[in-house]
Amino acid sequence: AGMSLFWSQWMPQYYNPEVVSWLKKDWKATVIRAAIAADSGGYLKNPDLEFSKAVTVVDAAIKEGIYVIVDWHDHEAQKHTAQSVKFFSDLSKKYKGRENVIYEIYNEPLKVSWSTVIKPYAEQVIAAIRANDPKALIIVGTPTWSQDVDSVISDPIKDKNVAYTLHFYA
Repeated sequence: AGMSLFWSQWMPQYYNPEVVSWLKKDWKATVIRAAIAADSGGYLKNPDLEFSKAVTVVDAAIKEGIYVIVDWHDHEAQKHTAQSVKFFSDLSKKYKGRENVIYEIYNEPLKVSWSTVIKPYAEQVIAAIRANDPKALIIVGTPTWSQDVDSVISDPIKDKNVAYTLHFYA
Protein backbone atom coordinates (compact mmCIF):
# COMPACT_ATOMS: atom_id res chain seq x y z
CA ALA A 1 0.00 0.00 0.00
CA GLY A 2 1.27 3.41 -0.77
CA MET A 3 1.04 6.70 -2.55
CA SER A 4 2.17 8.19 -5.83
CA LEU A 5 3.44 11.74 -5.68
CA PHE A 6 2.16 14.10 -8.36
CA TRP A 7 4.37 15.34 -11.23
CA SER A 8 7.59 16.59 -9.63
CA GLN A 9 7.75 19.92 -11.46
CA TRP A 10 4.19 20.91 -10.49
CA MET A 11 4.08 19.75 -6.86
CA PRO A 12 7.68 19.90 -5.63
CA GLN A 13 6.64 20.73 -2.07
CA TYR A 14 5.85 17.04 -1.47
CA TYR A 15 9.27 15.77 -2.54
CA ASN A 16 10.79 15.79 0.94
CA PRO A 17 11.65 13.40 3.79
CA GLU A 18 8.82 14.67 6.01
CA VAL A 19 6.15 13.59 3.51
CA VAL A 20 7.74 10.16 3.06
CA SER A 21 7.95 9.68 6.83
CA TRP A 22 4.38 10.88 7.34
CA LEU A 23 3.03 8.50 4.67
CA LYS A 24 4.79 5.59 6.32
CA LYS A 25 3.56 6.46 9.81
CA ASP A 26 0.08 7.81 9.12
CA TRP A 27 -0.95 5.82 6.03
CA LYS A 28 1.18 2.76 6.88
CA ALA A 29 2.64 3.08 3.37
CA THR A 30 5.13 0.44 2.30
CA VAL A 31 5.84 2.06 -1.08
CA ILE A 32 6.00 5.57 -2.49
CA ARG A 33 6.20 6.51 -6.15
CA ALA A 34 8.23 9.53 -7.21
CA ALA A 35 6.79 10.75 -10.53
CA ILE A 36 9.80 12.58 -11.93
CA ALA A 37 8.53 14.72 -14.79
CA ALA A 38 10.54 14.58 -17.98
CA ASP A 39 8.89 17.32 -20.03
CA SER A 40 6.57 20.25 -19.21
CA GLY A 41 9.34 22.00 -17.30
CA GLY A 42 10.74 18.81 -15.73
CA TYR A 43 14.02 16.94 -16.20
CA LEU A 44 14.53 17.93 -19.83
CA LYS A 45 14.64 21.60 -18.79
CA ASN A 46 16.02 21.24 -15.24
CA PRO A 47 17.93 17.95 -14.97
CA ASP A 48 19.85 18.72 -11.78
CA LEU A 49 16.76 19.95 -9.93
CA GLU A 50 14.59 17.01 -10.94
CA PHE A 51 17.34 14.48 -10.23
CA SER A 52 17.75 15.98 -6.76
CA LYS A 53 14.02 15.48 -6.11
CA ALA A 54 14.37 11.80 -7.00
CA VAL A 55 17.39 11.45 -4.71
CA THR A 56 15.56 13.17 -1.85
CA VAL A 57 12.60 10.78 -2.06
CA VAL A 58 14.78 7.69 -2.56
CA ASP A 59 17.00 8.58 0.41
CA ALA A 60 13.92 9.18 2.58
CA ALA A 61 12.35 5.87 1.51
CA ILE A 62 15.57 4.01 2.28
CA LYS A 63 15.73 5.68 5.71
CA GLU A 64 12.10 4.72 6.38
CA GLY A 65 12.64 1.17 5.13
CA ILE A 66 9.98 1.30 2.41
CA TYR A 67 10.00 0.69 -1.32
CA VAL A 68 10.32 3.56 -3.76
CA ILE A 69 9.31 3.52 -7.41
CA VAL A 70 11.23 6.12 -9.40
CA ASP A 71 8.98 6.87 -12.35
CA TRP A 72 10.23 8.57 -15.54
CA HIS A 73 6.96 10.43 -15.99
CA ASP A 74 6.86 10.96 -19.73
CA HIS A 75 4.19 9.98 -22.27
CA GLU A 76 6.68 10.13 -25.16
CA ALA A 77 9.85 8.80 -23.56
CA GLN A 78 11.12 7.37 -26.84
CA LYS A 79 11.72 10.99 -27.90
CA HIS A 80 13.99 11.49 -24.87
CA THR A 81 15.94 8.23 -24.78
CA ALA A 82 19.35 9.82 -24.21
CA GLN A 83 18.08 11.84 -21.26
CA SER A 84 16.29 8.84 -19.77
CA VAL A 85 19.40 6.68 -20.15
CA LYS A 86 21.46 9.33 -18.35
CA PHE A 87 18.89 9.73 -15.57
CA PHE A 88 18.60 6.01 -14.88
CA SER A 89 22.32 5.38 -15.31
CA ASP A 90 23.12 8.03 -12.72
CA LEU A 91 20.36 6.84 -10.38
CA SER A 92 21.23 3.14 -10.63
CA LYS A 93 24.91 3.89 -10.08
CA LYS A 94 24.03 5.76 -6.88
CA TYR A 95 21.61 3.11 -5.58
CA LYS A 96 23.02 -0.15 -6.96
CA GLY A 97 22.10 -3.13 -4.82
CA ARG A 98 19.31 -1.32 -2.95
CA GLU A 99 16.46 -3.82 -3.26
CA ASN A 100 13.81 -1.31 -2.25
CA VAL A 101 14.56 0.94 -5.27
CA ILE A 102 12.34 0.12 -8.25
CA TYR A 103 12.77 1.77 -11.64
CA GLU A 104 9.70 2.64 -13.73
CA ILE A 105 11.24 3.67 -17.02
CA TYR A 106 8.20 4.74 -19.06
CA ASN A 107 4.92 5.93 -17.63
CA GLU A 108 1.83 5.47 -19.78
CA PRO A 109 3.08 5.47 -23.36
CA LEU A 110 0.61 6.90 -25.84
CA LYS A 111 -0.99 4.75 -28.52
CA VAL A 112 2.32 3.62 -30.04
CA SER A 113 3.75 0.27 -31.08
CA TRP A 114 5.21 -2.03 -28.46
CA SER A 115 7.66 -3.74 -30.83
CA THR A 116 8.94 -0.72 -32.77
CA VAL A 117 8.71 2.11 -30.22
CA ILE A 118 8.42 1.10 -26.57
CA LYS A 119 10.48 -2.09 -26.51
CA PRO A 120 13.57 -0.62 -28.30
CA TYR A 121 13.47 2.38 -25.95
CA ALA A 122 13.09 0.11 -22.91
CA GLU A 123 15.96 -2.13 -23.94
CA GLN A 124 18.34 0.85 -24.08
CA VAL A 125 17.27 2.17 -20.68
CA ILE A 126 17.33 -1.29 -19.11
CA ALA A 127 20.88 -1.83 -20.40
CA ALA A 128 21.95 1.39 -18.66
CA ILE A 129 20.40 0.25 -15.38
CA ARG A 130 21.77 -3.30 -15.68
CA ALA A 131 25.30 -1.95 -16.17
CA ASN A 132 25.08 -0.76 -12.56
CA ASP A 133 22.40 -2.89 -10.95
CA PRO A 134 21.90 -6.32 -12.54
CA LYS A 135 19.10 -7.41 -10.20
CA ALA A 136 16.91 -4.31 -9.81
CA LEU A 137 13.21 -4.55 -10.53
CA ILE A 138 12.31 -2.53 -13.63
CA ILE A 139 8.75 -1.61 -14.63
CA VAL A 140 7.93 -0.91 -18.28
CA GLY A 141 4.77 0.82 -19.46
CA THR A 142 2.67 -0.69 -22.23
CA PRO A 143 0.87 0.92 -25.19
CA THR A 144 -2.22 3.10 -24.91
CA TRP A 145 -1.58 4.58 -21.47
CA SER A 146 -0.47 1.16 -20.17
CA GLN A 147 -3.69 -0.60 -21.11
CA ASP A 148 -2.42 -2.88 -23.89
CA VAL A 149 -0.30 -5.28 -21.86
CA ASP A 150 -1.38 -8.07 -24.22
CA SER A 151 0.92 -6.62 -26.90
CA VAL A 152 3.90 -7.72 -24.80
CA ILE A 153 2.97 -11.40 -24.62
CA SER A 154 4.39 -12.43 -27.99
CA ASP A 155 7.39 -10.09 -27.79
CA PRO A 156 8.61 -9.70 -24.19
CA ILE A 157 11.86 -8.10 -23.12
CA LYS A 158 14.48 -10.74 -22.43
CA ASP A 159 15.25 -9.88 -18.82
CA LYS A 160 14.50 -11.83 -15.66
CA ASN A 161 13.36 -8.93 -13.51
CA VAL A 162 11.06 -6.79 -15.63
CA ALA A 163 7.39 -6.14 -14.88
CA TYR A 164 4.87 -4.64 -17.27
CA THR A 165 2.34 -1.99 -16.34
CA LEU A 166 -1.39 -2.47 -16.74
CA HIS A 167 -3.62 0.49 -15.89
CA PHE A 168 -7.33 -0.20 -15.69
CA TYR A 169 -9.69 2.67 -16.38
CA ALA A 170 -13.29 1.91 -15.45
